[in-house]
Amino acid sequence: MENLPSVSIFGLGYVGSVTAACLAERGCRVIGCDVQPAKVDHINAGEAPIGEPGLEPLIRVQLEAGRLRATTDPIAAVRDSDISLICVGTPSAASGALDLRYVESVTAQIADAIRQKGAAHHAIVFRSTMLPGSSRRLAADHLGDLLAGGRVSVYFYPEFLRQGSALADFRDPSLSAIGLYQSGDRTDPIAGILDATTEPMELEAAELLKYACNAFHATKVAFANEIGRVGKALGIDATRVMGQLCRDQRLNISTYYLRPGTPYGGSCLPKDVSALTLQARALNVAAPLLDSLEESNARHLDALIERVEAAGSRQVLLLGLAFKAGTDDLRGSAMLELAARLLMRDYTVQIHDPDVAPRNLIGANQRFAAARLPALETLLVDDLRSVLIDGRQTVVASKACADLDLLRDSLGPCHHVIDVNGWPGLADVAQSYEGLCW
Repeated sequence: MENLPSVSIFGLGYVGSVTAACLAERGCRVIGCDVQPAKVDHINAGEAPIGEPGLEPLIRVQLEAGRLRATTDPIAAVRDSDISLICVGTPSAASGALDLRYVESVTAQIADAIRQKGAAHHAIVFRSTMLPGSSRRLAADHLGDLLAGGRVSVYFYPEFLRQGSALADFRDPSLSAIGLYQSGDRTDPIAGILDATTEPMELEAAELLKYACNAFHATKVAFANEIGRVGKALGIDATRVMGQLCRDQRLNISTYYLRPGTPYGGSCLPKDVSALTLQARALNVAAPLLDSLEESNARHLDALIERVEAAGSRQVLLLGLAFKAGTDDLRGSAMLELAARLLMRDYTVQIHDPDVAPRNLIGANQRFAAARLPALETLLVDDLRSVLIDGRQTVVASKACADLDLLRDSLGPCHHVIDVNGWPGLADVAQSYEGLCW
């Protein structure tokens, strides 16, 4: 414990007071700093400035052990610490935009205090929830000379504390990530405040991670409530429906489907989402989240088309056509729709998918393909090498259906590859490469 750092925590609200008490419990020497004397007095009296189960006795124990104290003096807080965590609030402005005035003020105060402190290196860790790009801008505005002189390092450390279980969440986090100001930055200066499971990310990625988590939680709540309203209108106990839904931890409560890539398709999702939203409307049940799914999916395909257009070539080669790897199902296939839309815009389109043979398509699958892409058989190619050598295509890869060594030998500077789903190794064999969502 003797080697753990001294930490100043700016903002003794919910996140700051919990972080202060828990880092002190870990063995750090912690100095809380807040502009409100009442919060400082609470800490110094062994009292919690906010209501959270178990927080007040923990503060009292750490105060008595000499590992926790508080002040209203930012200069003293920085002087007596190696790391400063910024945990002040980021409320909404009247417009709904984020109000960063408190983070701006605290960052400026810390920067001035570091300049007065002298030559010692200081780490600044933003923990206030901010939109991607905020930490870098704040660093540029207030810490430029200190960064240039190597006197500070900057990080973003998102918090995932739930009210009512914050202490348990801090001690045993379900997710922990640290955003690095520059790729390859070391986390040694702040190792004492991190967890064993903390994973490094880009600064902006860590900022977005916090919002992605909260948006996902909000989506789950809204989705459950919309299913609840539809169920209520039909006389169905939707709590039982959702209880059964959550039993499936292979597809529903899992990582499945949570990877950016191809728009959803296939024989089930498009028709079932459409049918459910139409029934909700017929029941006069407001279900705006369900209503938005088709629109969101369509906009994602539009984004892919925009990337193809931006690549510049009028020749496009699709690697993968079926909606899912290992199948020849073209119903609802986003890649088939992409091919049809590009042909309507006078692009030359070629398709390579070893799983798809028009003569083997039957039933609804054959009818869908014939209706949307009647010239399919003339667009399919088998010999990729000759196609690539003779062309200057934009290559849209939606599934790993070709040999990487062949692609390495055949792709040249005249080919631009758009990777839709993250084909492992594809970036290494393409001279010009981009991911659809990265």
